[in-house]
Amino acid sequence: MKLQILWASMYGTAEGIAFNLKELAEARGIETQIEELNDFSVADLKTIENLAVVSSTTGSGDVPANGELFWSEFEDSSELLETLNYGVCALGDSSYITFCRGGKKIDEKLKSLKANEIIECAECDGGDEGSEEWCEAFLDKLLS
Repeated sequence: MKLQILWASMYGTAEGIAFNLKELAEARGIETQIEELNDFSVADLKTIENLAVVSSTTGSGDVPANGELFWSEFEDSSELLETLNYGVCALGDSSYITFCRGGKKIDEKLKSLKANEIIECAECDGGDEGSEEWCEAFLDKLLS
């Protein structure tokens, strides 16, 4: 089994969660690839089976700068992704009205393109609290 992990991070928290997920997955025998969101082509989503996205939120509910290029292309995509299994871990600050919006936008777009959500989008408030549990649950579902 292979897992593609993509991340976009403003201050490093989302990146840290993504690399933790990679370690946890590899400990379970899952082959992983990990990349910054901007380094991954939207067209390549059709070539993978399993995807995890970890994204923080910046500005007015935006994906961080190291995910902006991917998001601007993905937002306009209409290519169905019915064979893609995925999960999203969104980070944000609940004191903002745009709480976790960066990751939630990616999650909503994946759903609209008929990708198979295997676990509900995580909403981590103010850091990585809850991310470890989400990572474990995501991997459990992926392997079941």
